[in-house]
Amino acid sequence: MESREGNIGEVDFYFSVVPTAEKPLLEGSGTLGGVTIIMGRPGTGKSLFLRYLFALLTEDYELAMRTSEQVLDNGGWAKLRVGNILLDCSKSDEGEAGCSITPHPREEAYLFYEGVLFTLKHRLMSPESAEVANVVKLLERLARYKEGRWRYDISYSDSYKKLYERVDGRLIDLAFASAAVVTVGVLERALRLDAWLLLDGTLDYLFPEEVLYLAGVAASGSARIVVATHSPWVLDAFRFNGAVAEHLHMPVMQRSVRAYEFTGEVEEIGSAAKTHGDVFEKLYVLCG
Repeated sequence: MESREGNIGEVDFYFSVVPTAEKPLLEGSGTLGGVTIIMGRPGTGKSLFLRYLFALLTEDYELAMRTSEQVLDNGGWAKLRVGNILLDCSKSDEGEAGCSITPHPREEAYLFYEGVLFTLKHRLMSPESAEVANVVKLLERLARYKEGRWRYDISYSDSYKKLYERVDGRLIDLAFASAAVVTVGVLERALRLDAWLLLDGTLDYLFPEEVLYLAGVAASGSARIVVATHSPWVLDAFRFNGAVAEHLHMPVMQRSVRAYEFTGEVEEIGSAAKTHGDVFEKLYVLCG
């Protein structure tokens, strides 16, 4: 997949979802940067965008079909173009779904879907879901990394085929570790990969300090990240990841950053723009 010339790490996209001809859900275009943040109310297509993006990157026809069968009504369609690669799905008037994806070399990509924490902690997976299985394999792979300084010490036992957190020399089964240990422990390693990381609300429940840490790691990471979130804190931390890294005395690499809000259209978020996140933040303060 080719990046736009002169701006390494950026690639244009177009996304259109029309579940029924009478009720379009989302249509618009933009640019995926080294770091891309997507805001929006529930039901505006953020998770759908990430699922189709994962299917496009990995040529996962099965996921594209399963998604289309669930979200499209008869006569509906979904199209996602990233660079020169097109995913095109539709459902006929008779209710038969079909998808095509432009042939291309498969990209390494990981979808941290809603509920991924439960999968990672307890290693429960649906065998027909490749997007679930590959995250579990990723965790086992990353837990073998010994080089580098990590915030959380996670290890994998080949003998017991289990994952552990190492605390003061003791091994604690990952099922009993905190959410931060599992999520941050995986992502701080995954951000070093030359891969796509698609985070569907994965960061929203983390303690703010953990979000800042991951944003700082992202500032010098190799992974291309697409973050879907409701949190203005996540939005700002990752939008200004370079400043966060400098504040935390972490390495900084020049990375392109893009931010959008899904409102039925794809609207770019400027640094001073009012977004759904602003409303969310006010409600959080009022209800807190």
